[in-house]
Amino acid sequence: MSHLSSEEVAVALEPLRARLLENLPPDESKALPSAALGVCRRLFAHGRSRDALPVARATLAHARSVNDDFLMRRAYAACGLLLGDVGDIVGAIEHHMRALELATEAKDSIEIARVWNNLGMAFAVCGNYELQMRCNLRVVDAVRHIEGPVYSRYTACSNAANGKYQLGEYDEGLRYARRALAELTPAFLEEDLHGALLLRRNFTYLLIATGNVEEAREHAEEVSKLAHRIQTPRAKVAEATTRAALEIATGGFDIALTRLDQALTRAREVPGLLRDTLVCAVRCEEAAGQPDRALLRLKELADHVYDFAIERARKIVRLDDSSTDSQGAQDRELQQANARLASKVEPREVPEGWDALRRVAIGAALRVDPTGWHGVRVGALTKALALEHGCRPLEAMEMGLAAELHDIGLASVPQGVLAKSGAPNEVERALIRRHIDAGAEILRDDRAPRILVAREIARYHHARWDGIGYPERVGGQFIPLAARMCSIADAYDDLVSGAPGFEAHSMNDALHVLGRAAGSEFDPALLVEFETMVRKQTREQDIDAEAAPGLEGFRQLIASLEEDRGFA
Repeated sequence: MSHLSSEEVAVALEPLRARLLENLPPDESKALPSAALGVCRRLFAHGRSRDALPVARATLAHARSVNDDFLMRRAYAACGLLLGDVGDIVGAIEHHMRALELATEAKDSIEIARVWNNLGMAFAVCGNYELQMRCNLRVVDAVRHIEGPVYSRYTACSNAANGKYQLGEYDEGLRYARRALAELTPAFLEEDLHGALLLRRNFTYLLIATGNVEEAREHAEEVSKLAHRIQTPRAKVAEATTRAALEIATGGFDIALTRLDQALTRAREVPGLLRDTLVCAVRCEEAAGQPDRALLRLKELADHVYDFAIERARKIVRLDDSSTDSQGAQDRELQQANARLASKVEPREVPEGWDALRRVAIGAALRVDPTGWHGVRVGALTKALALEHGCRPLEAMEMGLAAELHDIGLASVPQGVLAKSGAPNEVERALIRRHIDAGAEILRDDRAPRILVAREIARYHHARWDGIGYPERVGGQFIPLAARMCSIADAYDDLVSGAPGFEAHSMNDALHVLGRAAGSEFDPALLVEFETMVRKQTREQDIDAEAAPGLEGFRQLIASLEEDRGFA
């Protein structure tokens, strides 16, 4: 099946998908869904998660129809893992949270731990390794009372080892890797050969990073043995990058660089593998004293992440499942608030794929914001500023909704650049600035008015009033009004919430900071209106705007702005 096109796979799987949606006899009701999930696992291993999703969703629909809680947990987990692999992080989290609810109701600590593992993997996909580590700790806590090896604890420690490696905390990563290996039993090995391979690969990387090359050699040999057994593209690429890293560490530069070229050729055939392979190539070629080659790989990595983010966002929109069961509680509350507002004005048609675009934007925000709700807060503030400015209620609501997507292009920035501590260099700054182009490209649907506004905001929300922001040479009244409003709301949220690169401020202190940029970074008239709006709202809601930095009062402010005021 790995050599078939997506269209050919869809044709081959259609009878299975259709059968799952029928009323199955008792003997088939258990066996067929299990077989279907097995197909999904094999497709995942071959980098074909998108092709597996229709079967996983049909399995979930069957589980719901027969009210089988155990099968529902498995199907929710499968959908979550597949959605995470294709980049729909919010969709993945929503499915995993539903699985967690079912596992909690069943008081099944093993299943609870498994779901927390899956949630951690979703956060790792979007590059937020700090959130991944929190999930891993929840796994360990869930099975703390169980003595002896536990599969979920083994996978959590293995995932934590990778997370610590990505964060540059190598000694701590080694501690988790050794604990995972101690938990690995022959049964666990056979249950997930690829997981065991990744553990050995990460072990190798960590040992090389800490100077333990001889011990790393032993784990690299295990990687090769496992890759020979598995024979999937993921396994072959993992083996090649592992051996290349070891060869670089032992001075075999020519062999390593040739091996990396071969791995990249194979990875380019499976786009989901290319990012990690390029990251490894950049590190290895830099270590081999080949900075020119490393820079070429870095450029390819940046271009790949950029193009892949745009393509992935569009595919997520096409894959969008409008089922209300897949929406998180907070998402449903926001939709209900929007519905209340729209009921009081003449409603505009919701653009096709809008919910999917919101999920993409939240997933992008999760890379730098642990809550994922930066865009939602900015949208609420933008809507309130538009009302204060005198915009009609419907227009203000549309601006606020469009502003939620202002940072949707962040998915195009390599995670290593976003995660870097300290100020970015010129190359990294240029990569970050490209997110406005990516956002505009993702939102290029010119047919829907809301998406047109969202595209303008994504493109121009970093333009400055004095014209020295980006895009260059755009300033003053030439910046679209909605983008000027979003720029103020975006900066205010960064200051109050203490976003990366910003010190957290009280709500009043944040207003003072913004005020110093009036006429340079921000539209001075809009800034006065924004301050008036915030002070009026905090006074009406009895919110202490002088309180020490923290999100409690700010959340109260945002909640008040989500209400119906101005739409009566």
